[in-house]
Amino acid sequence: MRTLHMLLLLLPAVPARLFAQAELAPVVQLGLDALKDGRCQDAFNLWTKSWPEAQKSQMTASCSALEQYGGLIHGYDIVRTLEIAPHLRRIYVVLLYQIQPVYLMLTVYRLGEADWRVNTVNWNTDPDKVFPTSVVPPQHPGS
Repeated sequence: MRTLHMLLLLLPAVPARLFAQAELAPVVQLGLDALKDGRCQDAFNLWTKSWPEAQKSQMTASCSALEQYGGLIHGYDIVRTLEIAPHLRRIYVVLLYQIQPVYLMLTVYRLGEADWRVNTVNWNTDPDKVFPTSVVPPQHPGS
């Protein structure tokens, strides 16, 4: 009987697991861990390693802006991981900075069984500029 009660208590959590988010690509996890450890440059270097040099430089240069707008990072929350197709995922993250949250979207792609690579990095302090309304309701409706 005790087992039945435990199952009934856990039942409300089952639907959330049935719709579990796709697993984080290793390149995303490594980058988020680097960010959490205060190594923004390492995270962006990892995420942009397959990008053209001009785009890579522009993205890695934004680490100072992240620190300016956010302060020190204290961690992150994964908001949603969407499997767009078997070889394409979009990951929405809230970076937990001291001054304010920073909203991050990463798009990862892989061909066949190759390693995942990050094709898009988009961050902003305004969630409406990063998260679609299908992921999070707008902060500023109508703007």
